[in-house]
Amino acid sequence: MNNQQHNMDERIEFVATHYKPNVFDSRKGWEKIEQRIASERKVRKLPLFYSAAAAIALLLIISVLYLTYNTGETLVAKAGHTAFVLPDSSRINMQEGAELQYDKHFGKTERRVSMTGEISFAVARDEEKPFIVSTPTAEVRVLGTEFMVDADENETRLNVTSGKVQFTPESPAIPLLCTAGMTVHYTAQDENVKVTSPTATMEINGKNKSLAFNNAQLKDVALVLSHFYDVKINLPEEETTLTFTSSFTQKSVIEIINIINLTLDTHVKIEN
Repeated sequence: MNNQQHNMDERIEFVATHYKPNVFDSRKGWEKIEQRIASERKVRKLPLFYSAAAAIALLLIISVLYLTYNTGETLVAKAGHTAFVLPDSSRINMQEGAELQYDKHFGKTERRVSMTGEISFAVARDEEKPFIVSTPTAEVRVLGTEFMVDADENETRLNVTSGKVQFTPESPAIPLLCTAGMTVHYTAQDENVKVTSPTATMEINGKNKSLAFNNAQLKDVALVLSHFYDVKINLPEEETTLTFTSSFTQKSVIEIINIINLTLDTHVKIEN
């Protein structure tokens, strides 16, 4: 009500001041009044506009800081042999196009990263905080070693330079212990895992339920069978390093164990 009265007083004052008989143009007069009022309103709104802009800018800054704090870091290699040092002093060497991410919890209870592309790792040893590399199709777990991972949406390749690495494909989920000189090639579409060491090979296919062992030690064969068939296998300690060569397709675990025992004169059995 007060604003309306103030505006009306301004109009009356303007007419009284500028009115001259046969000279005053009422249409132009009202236009000037409206322009003046609009100008005053604009001036009054400017502080509010700048306050809103400042609030938006502050919100953007807070959002960026929040996202940075919560999402951690993303490393991208724009060229080949791009080197980075992670917060735990582990070193990585990334090929062009490779990406690696870790979140704000890295190094607190565990050291977990996710990646695609080709990356070589030299992991700082920490037995209390395992180093875990997740790819779209597999997981690699280590304590301290050197290895290379090359991964995309369908395949993961592992090459171990030194130390020990546990490689677990998405399906079949068999934790494979890999040592220096060993490689693993996993294809998710075929559910096929091929493990190669300097003296032996193993191939596991989850789709057609096939297994192939070439000069593989019985401890590795037993591990594969136990996870592939979800059973607990008892293997005498003195028989763990014996080697076995054979392949199976659509065979039961009992059939395979019987063949192993008949071939090697061993005492492998399924625990109840």
